[in-house]
Order: sequence, then C-alpha cells, then structure tokens
Amino acid sequence: MPYTFNTDEEQSEMLGAIGAASLDDLFACIPPSLRLDRPLELPVALSEIELAQHMSRLAGINVPAGERSCFLGGGSYDHFVPAVVDAIAGRGEFFTSYTPYQPEVSQGNLQATFEYQTLICQLTGMDVSNASLYDGGSAAVEAVLLCMSVTKRPRKVVTAASVHPEYRKIIETYFSQLDAELVTVGAADGTVSLEALAAAVDDETACVLLQHPNFFGSLEDVEAIAKIAHDRGALLAMSVDPISLGLLKRPGELGADVVVAEGQALGTPMQYGGPYLGIMACREKFVRRLPGRIAGQTVDRRDRRCWVLTLQTREQHIRRDKSTSNICTNQGLFALRAAIYLAALGPQGLRETADLCLQKSHYAIDQITAAERFELAFAAPTFKEFVIRDRSGQVDDVLSTALDAGILAGVPLGRWYPELADCLLIAVTEKRTRREIDALADCFTRATSAASVARMSG
Repeated sequence: MPYTFNTDEEQSEMLGAIGAASLDDLFACIPPSLRLDRPLELPVALSEIELAQHMSRLAGINVPAGERSCFLGGGSYDHFVPAVVDAIAGRGEFFTSYTPYQPEVSQGNLQATFEYQTLICQLTGMDVSNASLYDGGSAAVEAVLLCMSVTKRPRKVVTAASVHPEYRKIIETYFSQLDAELVTVGAADGTVSLEALAAAVDDETACVLLQHPNFFGSLEDVEAIAKIAHDRGALLAMSVDPISLGLLKRPGELGADVVVAEGQALGTPMQYGGPYLGIMACREKFVRRLPGRIAGQTVDRRDRRCWVLTLQTREQHIRRDKSTSNICTNQGLFALRAAIYLAALGPQGLRETADLCLQKSHYAIDQITAAERFELAFAAPTFKEFVIRDRSGQVDDVLSTALDAGILAGVPLGRWYPELADCLLIAVTEKRTRREIDALADCFTRATSAASVARMSG
C-alpha cells in the first residue's frame, strides 16, 4: 500500500507558495454550513503492519458477484470471460499504453481500434462505429444528441418507460441545460404502447429512443416503432444487449439509424459497477456527427497497410463551433477486450452463448413460477432477463432467503417503478448451471413456505 507523506516544513512551503496561511484557508470557499463541525471519531493510530492487516480484513468482507450464484441484471451481467481476453489485454503495450486519442497513438492501438469498430459494425448492421464511449448511459445521450443535430429538431425526444431508467435520468440531466423535452411513453405491459408512441411522435421529434431487449428483458416491436419514427421524419436510436445479437436480428435490419449498447457483457467482469464500455454505431451519412474518434485503414508511402485516426470531432481537434462533443478519451482498454472477446467467440460462439442465455432463462421462469405465489409479470417474449411478480408483495423475503444461501437473486424494481414494488428483475447468463437455477427456485419455494408459516402463526 503506497504511502506519500510530507513534513510540516514542506506543508508550510507549499502554503506560502499559494498564499495561504494555513490548511484551513484552503477550504475557506466552502460555506461553513457544509463543513463537518465535529471531531472525527478516529481510533488510535496503528502501526504499518497492523494497518495492512486491518485493511486486508476489510477487503476480505467484499465477495465478488462472480463468486456467488449471480442473477443480477439491469445492465451489468455475470458473463463468462475467456482467458485469452485477459492474456492479450494485459500485455504491456496495451495495458500501459499512452492515452489512445492523440494523433500520435501507436499503430498497434490504432489497429486494435479499427478491428473493434469493424466487429461492432458487423454485430449491429451499421455502417460505421466510433472508437467507443464511457458506458451505455453516456452512449444513449450521445445518440440522442446526434439525432437532434442531424434532424435539426433540438426541442423534443420521445422514449419509452421500458428504456433503462438511469439512461433516461442521464438524458434528463443533459436536457435541463438544453431547453429540450424528453417525453416518456408508458410500458404497462412490459413493452411500449405503440398507440401512445404514435400519438407522442410529431414533426418536432428528433428521435425515438428504444431499448431492445428492454430494461424488463422484453422484446419490443422494433420494426413497427421504426416506421412510427420515420413516418414523422424522426430517427430511431436503439440501445441493445450485444449478446442478444447472437440470436436476434441486427438493429440495422430492423430500421435503426443509431445503435448504442453497454459493452460490459463483451469480455469485461462486473467489477463493482465499472468502468465499462459505451458502444455507438450509426449509418454512414451521419458519420461527421458521430462523437469521439474513428480509426481508419490506409497505406503508407511504401504501399504498406497502416492505420490512422480518420476522424476526430472533439473541440481540441476542430473548430469549437463544429465539434460534436467534448469527449476527451474513450474506454480503449475495454474496447480492446470486447474485440478480443468477439474474435475469440466468432459468430458461432456468440450464437451459442446467446442460445444458452435464452434456454436457461426460460428454464428458470418455469421453475420459479411453479410456486403459486410467483408469476411472470409480462407476457412479452424475453431473452435472458425477465420480471417475476410476488403476489404477496414480499420480495425482500425472497432476496434475504437467497442471500443467506449465497445467491444474488435479482434486482428489486420498486426503486425505479413504484408500481412494480412487488417485482424482481432476474437475469440468467450462460454461466448459470441447472443446479444454481434449481437452488434459486428453491429459495423462492422456501420463502413461500416461510410466509405461509408466518401467516398461520399470526
């Protein structure tokens, strides 16, 4: 554990250099009402060996999700990461390389970025991909901003309640400074209402933002939604689960104009929620509105194959009024991991992974709903995630019972959807075994039995 210290003399020298009389002067800009006005209840000082042992004990309390039977979803998934991903991405020339957005970035990094972009275009059916963004939420925002710029309709965007609630919150935060409106159409049956969507989209709408499979795991009628958007001159921005594209039609074939995704599932562990990978691709005619940067392939003066940064649309590289974003870096290492993952699996491997997710999730649905207390909340087809409703409304009982058994049973939906406070979002990836799924279903059964005993005792 590195430890950097400075002496009283060094502190005085630094304070003098910046014109401050004391350390307290450094915090004079913070209003007194916001400062901590009580002594810190710190324990007695520890020796270095005691402190190292204490920190190790604290760290040992954390148990990675991958070491439990993990059925958590909602954007972060416990997918298998082949060993080759760590082996290649961990090489020094990638792992410690210079920030990959500068023009002088190495040929190796440029080629890796180009290969990533190529794979993303093949996966999504789009013409061009950028070199990646921060995460799925920021990618969704950038897709919306691109559509507003292309259509020259800066005032209105329509989305669905079935789009990730945190993505919608990020967009609302952006819009609060743009004088733009985000109209959310309900999804009471687990998918967006086509009638309500058609009524919401008008000649001022820049785009419709859709998620497929959506936040509830349900499959939307994408082609019908694309027609609704295009008939009014709007674009369709679509957020996808990249693993699902091993089985489902590519967004480009369904009418999407811009495609974004959270790329964590492609070779990155859950790692406590980040950092992750934002995927973004679009049709070629929008390429100059695409944020970030694009690596391209060309030949040098000796006619040898080489790579360059073809497009950089941030304000550092072009006139400020022509820039599309202020993105200063990208998740280059995680884009590399995604490229390695996709190349290692290939089309057949991705299809098999997606099929395992589909089959295992439907087996889990059958096992869980065998208990009368639980039912599938929505009738729409699902991929690897689904919503279970607890007729008794005691979802905390299920979560507690499962956690005691070492199982992360799912994500309660009440925090985002009060009307779904009796529901759990459950994800089943290819890593989950029949034994783990049966153990999960047993937790639901035992929670039901415990509830029955409690009612009888009462």
